[in-house]
Formats: sequence, C-alpha cells, structure tokens
Amino acid sequence: MLLAALLLPLTVLSGGSGSPASAAPSQARLEDQLEQLNRQADQLVEEYLQSKLALARVRKVRDQMRAQASGAEQNLKVLQSALGARAAAAYVQGAGNTLAAVLNSEDPASAIDRVQVLELLASHDGDLLDRLALAGKAYDARKRDLAAAEHEAAAEVARLDARKAEVERAAARTRALLRQMKGRSAASQPSSPSPQPSPPPASGGGSGAGAAAVRYAMAQVGKPYCYGGAGLSCYDCSGLTMQAWAQAGVSLPHSSSAQYGVGRHISASELQPGDLVFYYSPISHVSIYIGNGQRVSATHTGDYVKVQSLGSSIVGFTRPNG
Repeated sequence: MLLAALLLPLTVLSGGSGSPASAAPSQARLEDQLEQLNRQADQLVEEYLQSKLALARVRKVRDQMRAQASGAEQNLKVLQSALGARAAAAYVQGAGNTLAAVLNSEDPASAIDRVQVLELLASHDGDLLDRLALAGKAYDARKRDLAAAEHEAAAEVARLDARKAEVERAAARTRALLRQMKGRSAASQPSSPSPQPSPPPASGGGSGAGAAAVRYAMAQVGKPYCYGGAGLSCYDCSGLTMQAWAQAGVSLPHSSSAQYGVGRHISASELQPGDLVFYYSPISHVSIYIGNGQRVSATHTGDYVKVQSLGSSIVGFTRPNG
C-alpha cells in the first residue's frame, strides 16, 4: 500500500498533454506532492533502519550460537577421545584378564580389592558413556540452533535489501520532482535551499550533555541529507541525533523510533537544548531542540541539515541522558 501511495504523486511527471486535466500542475501543487513524498520516504527510511537494527541483533545471536556449537563440539571430542583411550586400554589388557586375576587370587582380601576396582571401572565407563550421550545431544541441539539463526540472518538480509531498494526508488522520485520544480521556478526552491548561514545561538538552561549535543548538531548545519547517513559528510535525521549525543557520551540507536525508547520522556514545557523531538505516527523523524522554539534537523532527499521551528505533527519529546 505504501509503495502504491508513493506512485500517486508522480503521475504528473509522466502525464500527457492536450486536455485541461493533463495541464502542468501549479508550483503549490508540486510543493504539496513533494511534502507527501518526503513524509512517505521518511517512513521507508525508518523501516530500512529498523531492518538494519534487526539484522545486527540476529547476527549477534548467530555468533553466540556459533560459539556454543563450537564449545559443544569440543566437549564431544574430548569425551570421545577419553572413551577411545579407555577402549584401547581394555583391548590391550584383554577382556578376561582382570576377571581371571580375581578368580585365581589365593588371597581373599586381594580378591575383594580387585572386585572393587572392577566395579569402579565399570561405573566410570558407564558415567563416561552417559556424558558422551549427553554431549552428543547438546551438540546436535546447538547445530540446529545455529542453522536456525543463520537462516534468520539470511532472511533479514533479504528484507534489508528489499527495503533499501524501496528507499532508493523513493529517493529517485523525490529527485525527479525536485528537478521539475527547479525547472519551473529557479527563484522559488523551498525544498533545495543553499546551505544556511550560521543559525541563531541556542538558549541557555541545558545540561552539559545537552549543550555538547547541540554544539555538534549546529556545526553540521548546511551538510546534505542522505538516508542511512551518520556523518561526517551527510546525515539522515536519526544519524544526526545519534552522533550529536555521542559527543556527550550517550549511545543512541540509528533509528528515530528506537531513539524514542531511550532516556526519559518529557513534556513540551520541560524542553531544554539537546532534547529530542519526534514526529509523525508511526514515528519516522527526529530533530534536536536548540532552544527558542527551534530545532536542528536533517530533513529529506535534496535538502540539508538546517534550523527550523518546532512545527507540527510532534508526537513526543525525550531527554536521552535522563
């Protein structure tokens, strides 16, 4: 459904001519279509980033499974070697040698001692066989777990590739519409501005960590947007906020919706510089608050990291360091 919706705003790019219905759309209409494309592309990028996080988790589990399977295999080999050595010793001694020594003993006390030794050996061999059987089962179980983890990793790679291809198509459509808008009016280009001058200073009152995050974000103003980007040459929205807060020693995931789960949720009245502002439902965009009702944001394809007002469609705020 999302892919179909993405196609709708671009019918104007390939429409014919002749009838009034196929007349070129107005600049305002093109801007509305661009806004719709950007909103839908945001969601596709968020799904792509979520797939990247899922793939990282699956690969971590797979690596743990590999280590466990290797450990189980080594344990099995050790027990197999011990049983082999025991069998070799029994072969060299002969099956009846020890029993004959007990039966032919003239000393009852010595015979009793030898019987106890036989019982001990039999018990040891039985325990060794039991341990070997358990080790074999554990190894088989670890191999099955590893096979399942590797299958899931392969499936996640396929999902990630599919989502990446969707994002690429969305970016291409956005660029096509931007070219049409640029050709229509080079003087009016709200979606593709030149890099901005230095933004106004953020208001005071933030924590040391928040101030460090703001300083980093402000220094990136004018750099281009690129999906999946986390600097230093380009950023997407959560890549910018992730790197900004890394300067304050706070680790954030590269996903706007995942970042919403980190730190403390706050109200609008509590906002301080450095706090994160989240947009849309489901969440697909994040900015960093710099004070005075403004934010720094990596926006969308064709645009730049820039200072904006808080705007609308806000769904929540968080303070990553609590």
